[in-house]
Amino acid sequence: MDADVPGASARPGLTSTLCDLAVPDSPVLVIGIGNRLRGDDSASGEVVRRLHERGAQPGIEVCEQLCEPDDLLEVLQGRDAVVLVDTMRSGDPPGTIRRFDVSSEPLPARLRGSVSTHAFGLHDAIELARALHRLPRCVIVLAVEGRHFEAGATLSGEVEAAVAPLACAVLRAARDLAKN
Repeated sequence: MDADVPGASARPGLTSTLCDLAVPDSPVLVIGIGNRLRGDDSASGEVVRRLHERGAQPGIEVCEQLCEPDDLLEVLQGRDAVVLVDTMRSGDPPGTIRRFDVSSEPLPARLRGSVSTHAFGLHDAIELARALHRLPRCVIVLAVEGRHFEAGATLSGEVEAAVAPLACAVLRAARDLAKN
């Protein structure tokens, strides 16, 4: 199920679910996926930076995945709960933040080819991990709609304004998973 995140271009009527399958002894892994050299695709790196600035959080591990989503297969294996942060191209207004629980079902069909800005998309990596039985039991995707993805571009104003609410949403999701 997908949902907008309060505080960033929210659309009413969508709800979210909380995956409660995480094992308490295993840290929740937050992974920022992106390319710091491609404008709005660097938003997840900025989220990871802000989370690192907050300091260690009990039961939460944060890392940045600067390469393609297909490299996630190795990182996901053996994890129980993961929050993935990425930039999407879905047609929503730039800066819109969306939350998807892909633990037991794929990303919505209308977004499967567009959630990632990468050649091998995040949807593909998630579904390949699921098929290979490497998908963590709980996977939450938080994505911000981007505007500029050109090499050398900086964050657009809309995405820059969405970084703080996105970081809060990521931390909230990870804390909720760490509690379960």
